[in-house]
Amino acid sequence: MIQEQAPSTIIYEYPLLERVRTYLRLENILQALQPSTPVDQYNYTRYFNALFDIIELCERSDVRTDVQKDLERRKAQLKLWAQHPDVNLEQLHVTQAKVGDALTAIQPMSRVGSSLKQHRLLSVLRQRFAMPGGTCNFDVPQLHYWLQQPQEFRDADTQQWWSELTVLAHGMLLELELMRSQARFRRVVAVNGLLQESTEPLSLLRIRIPSSVPAYPVTSGHKQRFSIRFLRYEPIHGKASLDEDIEFELALCP
Repeated sequence: MIQEQAPSTIIYEYPLLERVRTYLRLENILQALQPSTPVDQYNYTRYFNALFDIIELCERSDVRTDVQKDLERRKAQLKLWAQHPDVNLEQLHVTQAKVGDALTAIQPMSRVGSSLKQHRLLSVLRQRFAMPGGTCNFDVPQLHYWLQQPQEFRDADTQQWWSELTVLAHGMLLELELMRSQARFRRVVAVNGLLQESTEPLSLLRIRIPSSVPAYPVTSGHKQRFSIRFLRYEPIHGKASLDEDIEFELALCP
């Protein structure tokens, strides 16, 4: 996922574990489902594509169990940190409360999205959205009817669908927040546009680059070894690699 940090820098993130890859994809998709954005005839395709993508991701992997296990690890980690003499106990207690609340909410959950799959309108739409151009009003008159209802009617439905995902979303976003906060950015240099490192086991790389650099990073690797190569957005004489030293910032999130 690409995030704009400030006008002068760009942050790129690269997951080194499969479950973190799923978390980042879900985080990106969830932005299209916020109840604060009303669904209407102009943005409904983006909304339903996002909703069905979340259902698909949750079917492929047991995201709820992964999030619960990660939060349990965070809880144990925070308990150890409480014994450190230099820790900010006030901030630690706040974080412990957040993790505890998220765990309490997620533990009794069943598989995420199971009720959404049984919803009459959503089950029909999911099949049609998988077909190119399959959502014309003659294909799914139910959708056309739904889009012509008052906004309050649609808001009630989208709020209900969102409520099916809020517990998972809250726990997952908290885990990502804690993961990112564990590592500070440090300055590194990619010699001739390439950086390779072996490290302790990691979950996520965060790469912060000056926006003036005419290239983007292509990252590969696994939890203990990775490489970052810079490629030009516009190749020069057919060559995409940027063969010069690039100074940037890197955060290694365990």
